Amino acid sequence: MLRSINSEIAEIYNERFLKLGPTPEASMWFSKTRQIARFDVIFNQLKLLHQRNSISISDIGCGYGAFLEYLSEKKIDEELSYYGYDVCPEVIKFCKKKYFERAFFYTKSFPIHETDFVIMSGTFNFFPTQDYNAWKVYLFNSLKLLWSKAKCAMIFNLQISNQAAITTEGIVYAAQEQVEQFCKKNFGNIRVINNPMIPKDKTFVVSK
Repeated sequence: MLRSINSEIAEIYNERFLKLGPTPEASMWFSKTRQIARFDVIFNQLKLLHQRNSISISDIGCGYGAFLEYLSEKKIDEELSYYGYDVCPEVIKFCKKKYFERAFFYTKSFPIHETDFVIMSGTFNFFPTQDYNAWKVYLFNSLKLLWSKAKCAMIFNLQISNQAAITTEGIVYAAQEQVEQFCKKNFGNIRVINNPMIPKDKTFVVSK
């Protein structure tokens, strides 16, 4: 199931990237402002949870490398081991060419290395069908696999609604309680962080 869904997602994102280029819109972000607001929350959690000089990150659904650029602006390049993963071949080709001296990129949906953090920003906010239950199975199966590659924590964000659904455009609005309960049962320590700049957005921090 994961492989077939990822193939559908890859096809859609490939088409958008070829049409729109390395932009937030190509990755289905509403704006760069919202993209950065999510990155700010994740970065604050990285600083809170990780006190060592060096840090390793797996960025799942890395797209055109926006989070790597963000981290570069935060001046942690020399301390960072970054691994970007995406199911879209075109964006990985772009990232390998642009960032070949400071990061590693793979056309995969799951890490091949253990890293301190496994990050997913916007990764699960799109689904190729309106079947919410299918999305939920996809999310939970993915999280189980990703958790096994995180040494310190797994951090991901979702859009939340009281009425969980997937729009006709494929945008997912999840039920927060369902996700929290799953994470508590399977992983243990979880915190949910509100993002004041994006009211419906929640960041889930699952730490070891």
